[in-house]
Amino acid sequence: MTTRKTIIDALVKHNNIDRSVATRAVEGVIDALANSFRNGQSVQIRGFATFRVKRVAEKVGRNIAAGTPVIIPSHTTVKIILSNELKNSLK
Repeated sequence: MTTRKTIIDALVKHNNIDRSVATRAVEGVIDALANSFRNGQSVQIRGFATFRVKRVAEKVGRNIAAGTPVIIPSHTTVKIILSNELKNSLK
């Protein structure tokens, strides 16, 4: 699994920069993405993916343990659509 730490380590290793600079860069990107999502904005990173904020309607689910229906409230989520370049590189 890739974590923030492994991303920071890769930046430090491959770009020969200080860990504090790499940490601020990663945290800055994550903050910018989160702020965009909170504001309902989609984010496109060319060659990687498009992140679309999507509203999911209320629906009925099932409590597996009890077998009873449960109402799942409407909520906002982020849908990730991979770029064609990334999809093709995964084949």
